Amino acid sequence: MRKPLIAVVMLLAGTAVFAAETPLTAARYAQQLGVGMDVDWARTDRGIREFDPLIVRDFYNAGIRHVRIRVADNMTEARLIHLRKLVEACEEYGVIPVIAYQADTFKADPDAKNEAQLVAWWSTVGHFFGSDHPTLGFDVIYEPADKLNRDLPALNRAYENVVRTLHDIDAQRMIFIAPRLRAAPEDLSSLKLPPHSQNYLLAEWHIFPWGPLKANGKYPWTSGTAAERAAIRARIATALRWQQKSGHATWVGGWAVGESFKSAPTASQMAFARFMACELNKAKIPYAINADSQFYDGEEGAWRPAPEPLLQEMIAPTCEKPDAKPGHHELKAPVRGEQSATPTAASTTQSTARPASSASQG
Repeated sequence: MRKPLIAVVMLLAGTAVFAAETPLTAARYAQQLGVGMDVDWARTDRGIREFDPLIVRDFYNAGIRHVRIRVADNMTEARLIHLRKLVEACEEYGVIPVIAYQADTFKADPDAKNEAQLVAWWSTVGHFFGSDHPTLGFDVIYEPADKLNRDLPALNRAYENVVRTLHDIDAQRMIFIAPRLRAAPEDLSSLKLPPHSQNYLLAEWHIFPWGPLKANGKYPWTSGTAAERAAIRARIATALRWQQKSGHATWVGGWAVGESFKSAPTASQMAFARFMACELNKAKIPYAINADSQFYDGEEGAWRPAPEPLLQEMIAPTCEKPDAKPGHHELKAPVRGEQSATPTAASTTQSTARPASSASQG
């Protein structure tokens, strides 16, 4: 009886070693991101005050697999300690953390002084985390806008310096860079990518970060007409073509349905949420939902009931099969209230361990 038992133990040990030695690349990282949510746990006084590690458990149980932790202020020791608390909570409950910097000063005036401040900010964060927390990602500037829209060389130069700085600290750190025009997918091609950076550099882009807002007297989404759907598919196709041409994975850093949710979602909101989520899933592009305060009550420590059906569609939409008749949907298994065991930090780290390397890939 002992020989079969020994064989099983050796097999399990070998599987664990193989998983631990499997390198984490940007392509694998993008697959693991899944559906996420933009959070203000480190950006607003309320978000910082109301954060509790158990919130991350609630997010995981709802089907959220990563969080985009937005940060706006200069870095201090207290803020660094708070960020580590957030990252450790994410690891404990199997949620991937991505730190995203607002970089308002550099966006407003991308001169040499403000670029140096941007590099210094990330250098501080990079040195604080070192090579720990292998699933932690860095989103250099979320939504490049303002004067950066007219100064592409300054944006690319800043990315080059930040990426080099961070990869000198940790050559395998996952880093996101976003194009100008508030991360428009049409401008992905303007990004200047470091050579041989596919393994640790991803592109972040946006589509309807605040929902389909009215522009030039018209809404880009009303009832989901053929033209409205085609316009959204065209933008996603633009990102897919860039992925194929560049060899880099992409991630939608945030999208929303637009209005705040004080009552039950409308039919138009539900249709838009379903279509967006289904199209991004079909394209195999991970995405984050904007934003946590719309759906989760940090003070109560619970999901808001009114937008819950909408959130369900954004996380696990009911999508039409390619060969289905119009109006027929394939119902996915619900994700809210999952009873499966919550991953621990050890299991998460084991499956994403990094290869030994000292050379910068950025």
